Amino acid sequence: MPATIKTGKAKRKELAFFYKTEDTLEIIGKGIEEASISPSAEIESVTDILGNTETTLSSYEKTTDLDPIYLEGGNKFSEWLDTLEETDAILDDAVGTFVVVKLYKTTEETKYVAWEQQAVVELTGFGGDTKGVNLPCTLHWIGERTMGTFNLSTKQFTADDAGE
Repeated sequence: MPATIKTGKAKRKELAFFYKTEDTLEIIGKGIEEASISPSAEIESVTDILGNTETTLSSYEKTTDLDPIYLEGGNKFSEWLDTLEETDAILDDAVGTFVVVKLYKTTEETKYVAWEQQAVVELTGFGGDTKGVNLPCTLHWIGERTMGTFNLSTKQFTADDAGE
């Protein structure tokens, strides 16, 4: 069954980011006013001796800035960021798994188009003002997306079958 985008302008709250833990998916976004997946294209243009220019787009590096992320006990994502700060985590220790859900695009009545992907998490600050301890970060998306569906009532991501 093809996916369907609901009629009308999609609301920003209908593009949701979740942090994946061992046992649950936790929504990210409280206090954040803007979060986008920003592509940075790798473009190469070559002009041959006849004056013809060929332009090639070979890849994208995609990032998402999350700010503010206030440290909140019981919030697994902010607690994990605090651990990254304490340990100066690098390499695999700074990689998390996330699920991005398009709540405006359905495949069935209760299933939304979604993908799971890993990201290297770069802490871009620590501290903040009188509003609380802030741990802003940038997600540097890595690897391939695993496309699938998300059930909002169960908060379950299901990967698409390879044969479909």
